[in-house]
Amino acid sequence: MTAELTDLAEVAAARARLDEHERELIERARHHGATWHQIAAVLGLASRQAAQQRHQRLVESARARRRALDLAYAPGLAAVRAAVVALDRWIEADQGWDAHFTRADLVRQTVRAALDAGPGSLYALAVHIAADLSGAGEQRLPLPVRQALAELRQALSTED
Repeated sequence: MTAELTDLAEVAAARARLDEHERELIERARHHGATWHQIAAVLGLASRQAAQQRHQRLVESARARRRALDLAYAPGLAAVRAAVVALDRWIEADQGWDAHFTRADLVRQTVRAALDAGPGSLYALAVHIAADLSGAGEQRLPLPVRQALAELRQALSTED
């Protein structure tokens, strides 16, 4: 590899680190009450929508990097992450989620942590999610969550 190509690879790696840092700072600012308008102004963006879109791009980029790491770590781990993402989508869409069973809030928090977990932690969190959902009694879970749980179980059973 030429020196220029090595330098370009270093720039790409630095950009990925900066993107991850920017995403974390945006999320912390939002958590502490900053508005999208304020974030847009600080980032030099024209609108709150531009700031939200930039954040979404950073989130998607980070998740793509995690998927690549999952595949490198163990091929079946990408299926585990996909099942956790599907489960998160259904939990977040269900406004009455916390009323379904005693540990529903814990499951939601574990799923959220698993979304951004590294490959080693992802598997352990997914095992806990599956156990907590199974312990809730599947008849108490909405059909989409039961389907996502089945996908998660399948992914865990085929994981290398």
